[in-house]
Parts: sequence; structure tokens; C-alpha cells
Amino acid sequence: MAGIVEKIYNASPYPVKFILLNIKGYLNTKQRYNKEYEVFLKQHIALWDASLDTVQEYQKEKLKILLSEVFEYSDWYSVIMKNLGITLNDIDQNPIAVLKKMPILKKVDRKTKVDQIVNKKRETAMVGHTSGTSGSPTIDYLDVESINVSFAIWKRFHHVIGVNPKCRQVRFSGRILIDAKTRKPPFWLYNYFENQLLMSTYHLTKSAIPSYVKKLKQFKPELIDGYPSAIYIISKYINNNNIDIGFAPNAIAVTAETLYDYQRFEIEKAFNCHVYNQYASSEGSPFITECVKGNLHMNLDSGVFEFINTEGQPAKPGEIAKLVVTSFINLKTPLIRYSIEDTVVLSKEGESCDCGCAMPIIEKLTGREDDILWTKEKGFVGRMDTAYKGLEGIVKGQIIQENPEEIVVNLIVDANFDDTMQDRLLHNLKVRLGESVAYKINRVDNISLGANGKFDAVKRNFELNF
Repeated sequence: MAGIVEKIYNASPYPVKFILLNIKGYLNTKQRYNKEYEVFLKQHIALWDASLDTVQEYQKEKLKILLSEVFEYSDWYSVIMKNLGITLNDIDQNPIAVLKKMPILKKVDRKTKVDQIVNKKRETAMVGHTSGTSGSPTIDYLDVESINVSFAIWKRFHHVIGVNPKCRQVRFSGRILIDAKTRKPPFWLYNYFENQLLMSTYHLTKSAIPSYVKKLKQFKPELIDGYPSAIYIISKYINNNNIDIGFAPNAIAVTAETLYDYQRFEIEKAFNCHVYNQYASSEGSPFITECVKGNLHMNLDSGVFEFINTEGQPAKPGEIAKLVVTSFINLKTPLIRYSIEDTVVLSKEGESCDCGCAMPIIEKLTGREDDILWTKEKGFVGRMDTAYKGLEGIVKGQIIQENPEEIVVNLIVDANFDDTMQDRLLHNLKVRLGESVAYKINRVDNISLGANGKFDAVKRNFELNF
């Protein structure tokens, strides 16, 4: 059904797109921001300022609930726990010890065993498709409580950085909002129910960027959020042309990609506003959010964080660590000791923050190393993993841009990937990067890892001159 609705939306003229978007916006608002959400929001705002003991006690109780539910209602986890000799009494007495006994959940199992992993106690309220930074799409089942909790913690982040929930907002994300062939503005749609201007990240050509800047000056958002690569491209244009935009947002919050220091510098210079970083995932990983003092706090009330070094051992302060998470954000598709394949740098021992939040901090988010691509037709494009959304049979994908006119896609596929899927992938690439580029799709047995053992989902093998 979702695929049919998307096809109707994409084929519709701009006025119909506006109506369809706002119908969806209304439905989302009703589902996300109900009375239960208000209760969760109040609870999590209080936890931000609570003592570490209080937060850890809350975390322990939430872990008990999670482990007890999967013990009884998840085919995947139930078998594992019973084979390990774990009982409900063990969970009640010492949930942390039980968690340490559990094996690490790998991405391939999260992707291919989702129907076994799901928590059958909870009713499905929404089915999503996670694009995945490894180029491997994943089905995501959500229940109502998980939706409410995740949005409560997200809005708690906004509350902490001084953003009014009903303020004017601009969002840059990977959604296809506007027809790919559109060459003239508008390159955006207004979501009335959230006072949110959604701006396309697929039309940032040299000729189009001035219209984005003009619209931003007109709309005067109090919050800008979304992909740092898109916000950076506009910021670079503003700075290079010495444009006075005539307003300053209260905050800019970036997510979904690595925020690089050069991007932060240009964005803050252009908008005269602090850029706040955050970490989450559409799979439902726990949150890491930046506070007003510029530190990244692990939101312990959203899950349990573990850090593993490159040798598979618990990471030490100052080391680059692989992130393993147990989440309270998605109780329908539970993540328990999930290797999410993102990395962080741990803070030095004893470091804390004086912002008023006692939750521990990390030094830096280093995962999500997607690169910015460039084509003559589409301009600058970041976060290409959305091209895989809704496709079946892709185990792993890598997009390589050798030059502005040539794109190579290496795919590890299974039996579900056929010529129809390849045609859909090619269509998705053309929507994002243009019709004039030469595309070569290779089905391969293996894709080599990049530097430091990381998988490069997107690689650009030439320098960009901004």
C-alpha cells in the first residue's frame, strides 16, 4: 500500500502533493503527539535534570520490561535466552547481568530475521523501511508506544536546546518531495500541521541554491534540522557571496550524517547560530544528543550503550569504539546488544558536563561517513543510501563516483534481487543524481573495506571545488 501511495504522490502535480503531504502530516501529528506522548515528554524532561542514580534506576527498570517481553513474546530472543538458561526470575533480579550474557545482534540478522525478532505482544502501528548506511534496506515494525516515546525524547532534545515545539521549522531530509525533473522553484512543501517547511535535498544545483536562500530569508525559521551536507551546501553559498540572510535561528540540529568540523564552521558562520549534533537511527537506536555546553550526552533513559574497540574488547577512554546498543525506543522490533556499525570516540576518564545533565558524555560521533556527490544536473547530493529504500535482495551496496559523469554501483545480492529491482535502483539513482550520468551496476561477491576497517557506502574519487 505504501508503495502505491508513493507512486500516486510522485506522479501528482504540486498542488496535489501539498494536499497529500498535509493529510499525512495531520495523521502523523495525531499518532505521534497524543496524551501518552505528553506524559512521556514530561517524564523524560525530568530525567534530563535528574541525578545519575535516578536515571540508572529508570534504565534498569526499562531493561527489565524489555528483556521480560522478548523472553515471552519474541521467537528469536526466547530461543537464545532459554538456551542460555536465563529465566524470568534472573531478569527481575539482575537485568544487567542477563544483558551481558546475550550475544551481539548483527545487522544481517536484524535485516533477515525481523519476523522472528518482533515482539508479538505489541500491535503494529506502522511499518517503515530503513535505508541503512551500509546500503542494505531493512523493514521496521513500530507500535504506538514506541512512536510516542521516540518523539518524546526527540522533542526533549529540542526543549533542552531552547526550541519551542510549535516554532517555524525547516527540514532537509532524504525524502523525494518534488518531481526529479523540476528546474524552477518551489523545491519545497509546507507541512501546515507541524509548521514545517520541508526542503528537497535533491535540487541543490548552482542555479537553484539562490531560490533556497530567498525562501529561507522569507520563512525565517526558528529551527533548521536535517542532513548537515545539505545545510552546509547552502551555508557555503551564503558565505561565499557575503549574503546577509536577515535572521538567526534559535538552533540548527543535524542528524543522519557525520557532522564534520568544516561543515559546522560554515553553517554557524552563515546563520549566526549554534549547530547541535545528535545521533539516533530509524531502526530505533538510543539517542546521543548535544547539550547547550556543546557536549554529547548518552541518553541513558533511551537505552543501554556498550563500546567495543577494534579488537573486540570493551573500549577504553579516548579510543575509537564500535557502538553496541540495547534500545527502549522500539519495543515492537527490539534491539538487544545490536551492533549498529557506527563509531564514536570515548571521552577521557572522569570527564563530565556542567550543563545540569548527569548523563555521561562521549567525545565525538565518527560514524556515518557518507560523502557528498556532485553532478552537473543535480548539484551537490549527500546521503545516497535512500536510493536503496523499498528494494529487496540487496545484501550490501556501494556507490562510487569516479568523475562527475560516471557512477559505479557494486552490489552483493541474494535471490530476491532481479532485473526489476535493478531497474528500480537505476530509477532511484537517476532521480537523485540525474539522467545524464553514466551508471554501471556490478553484482559482486565481495566489497572490500576501506581505511580502518570501515565500509564505505559512498565514495567520491575526485575533489570538489566549492
